[in-house]
Amino acid sequence: MRMRTVRTLRAVALAALAFSIVARPLRAQQPPAKEDPAKSLKTLQDQLEQIRLQRIELEARAERTLSVEVTDRAKKLAMGGEAGALQKLEFLLDSAQNRLTAQRDRIRALQDATSGSQQAALIVVALRADALPNGAVGATVQVDGRDAGSLALTPQGVKNMVSGGVEQVYRGEIAPVGHAVSLKLSTATGSSTEQITIPAAPNLITYVEFAFKGGKLTATTWTSRPPTS
Repeated sequence: MRMRTVRTLRAVALAALAFSIVARPLRAQQPPAKEDPAKSLKTLQDQLEQIRLQRIELEARAERTLSVEVTDRAKKLAMGGEAGALQKLEFLLDSAQNRLTAQRDRIRALQDATSGSQQAALIVVALRADALPNGAVGATVQVDGRDAGSLALTPQGVKNMVSGGVEQVYRGEIAPVGHAVSLKLSTATGSSTEQITIPAAPNLITYVEFAFKGGKLTATTWTSRPPTS
């Protein structure tokens, strides 16, 4: 009876181990959750700011260490009575100056990159149509493959659009880099999708207008400066 109990416990343990091995890759294969573009931009800005502060601290340490080394070397040369001590000291000072200049340039380049990543960029996506079928009409906007905004037109909204009106589907801040913007128009008779790539436009408003004309969806884009207060 005791031997049978031991065998049963071993079988249960082996089954649990096999289940954990099979479940592990299944959990790893789950698709990652979609990230909000605004949150991703804020995270990137915070990371760049941390890198900038760390880099400045490291450069300051390097400068202090270099200064101590030059001072110690100067003392040794002055006390050692070596031939050409002044020439060697001058060479060390010139080398130190060049290194400090290079470090200063790197810090400035890092500051420029950090400030550039914090420049605001705004996108406005609109939709217009010259004709739409009867029934429900909806539009969905994606930015870099992620859902950004959607629009559901009422019968009155469809009537206004066909009469020449334009509906805003999405408006929001984006990172000042190039993006792929797509719009999917769904009607009672089917759906159409169009995509356009917009270039980086820091400190500008990028407008993307999708037009449904003759049963075909097209896209145009332009930029403008935000109004000054």
